[in-house]
Amino acid sequence: MAKCWLLLLLLLLAFLLPAAHAKSCHPDDLCALRGFAGNLGGGGALLRAAWSGASCCGWEGVGCDSSNGRVTVLRLPRYGLAGPIPGASLAGLVQLEELFLGSNSFVGSLPKELFSLAGLRKLSLESNELTGKLSSRLGKLKNLTLLNLSVNRFFGRLPDVFGDLTSLDHLAMYSNGLSGSLPPSLSSLSSLCELNLRNNSLSGLISHVNFSGMPLLASVDFSANNLSGSLPVSLVDCSALKSLTLANNQLVGTIPSWIGELDNLRCLDISNNSLVGEVPKGLSCLEGLTAVDNSAGMAFTNMPLYVKHNRRALQQQANVISGNNNTVRSGGGNVLSGDNNTVISGNNNTLSGTNNTVVFGSNNVLTGSNHVVSGSNNVVSDTGHVVNGSSNTVSGRNNMVTGNNNTVSGSNHVVTGNNKVVTGG
Repeated sequence: MAKCWLLLLLLLLAFLLPAAHAKSCHPDDLCALRGFAGNLGGGGALLRAAWSGASCCGWEGVGCDSSNGRVTVLRLPRYGLAGPIPGASLAGLVQLEELFLGSNSFVGSLPKELFSLAGLRKLSLESNELTGKLSSRLGKLKNLTLLNLSVNRFFGRLPDVFGDLTSLDHLAMYSNGLSGSLPPSLSSLSSLCELNLRNNSLSGLISHVNFSGMPLLASVDFSANNLSGSLPVSLVDCSALKSLTLANNQLVGTIPSWIGELDNLRCLDISNNSLVGEVPKGLSCLEGLTAVDNSAGMAFTNMPLYVKHNRRALQQQANVISGNNNTVRSGGGNVLSGDNNTVISGNNNTLSGTNNTVVFGSNNVLTGSNHVVSGSNNVVSDTGHVVNGSSNTVSGRNNMVTGNNNTVSGSNHVVTGNNKVVTGG
């Protein structure tokens, strides 16, 4: 019986001793953590009070490797910490794998010592007041799977170092002051699931990034930048894509039909660009699309030559349309009433209301105000129109007319061209 009790005691000690050892962290890490807390303002005083004793593996926000007591995790979001990030102290945590310091009040640039943490896998510093240009030394953190530097004050170009960060699956740098073109090395991120660079000042062609090698990509957000060019066809290879947000850029061209091949797409927002044309029929097959900005699954506001709300595509029909924001493409003999209507390559249309546009049409009759008309043999009445073309009849006030053989009556017009007949003031 005594032998049994002795055996049980030995087993109990064998179970408890590793746990006790894990709580007593490595002395180098203990020194580094005390130095880190000692250099912080704001909530640093509370942190120093909470971090007492020598068993730092049991401290709030600290995680250790149970086998050797080395600190591998430091999570201190929303602790009210202030001041520059104590880089020299962090460099002492040589086996650190995860650093989460988001939603504090850190200032200054990223400390150079941070880039010596070669084992770092997750780095999240979002929602602070960090500033400066992003260093090319980011490329030294080759094991990163998550990098979040969003909602800070970083500026300048994105360093072209992502070819060294091919393990990244989440990259977020939104709401900074980043500028310049997209670095081509972003194309190397074959493990990427989320890419969010919205609300910066990035410019240049969006096609600088080749998405073909990103089979796991589920979310892309480049909105609120100054990116140009057409929608990159390489996105068609992102079969896992669920959310594509490219609103508020300077994209041009048509809405490509290949978007309809993205079977998993749930959110599509390409509003406030300069895209033209009709919605591809394939998009109607994407049943998972959800509402964005009160649109039926897609947000396409401020897209000239596009049916924004009613989405009617009309071809050579004598239709009668009422409402707002309608578009007629290649139609004839249509009657439109309402506001903000657009006629493209249409003939013999009658429009009433305000802010209507006729592009390359002829023999149209427009009443109301603030119309934009190009073509020939149009009849325009009321105020505030811009008319281009020839053989148009314009009446009202404050109109601007260019072209030849126009007849203009009313007052306060600006008329250029030849063979004008002008009556009034």
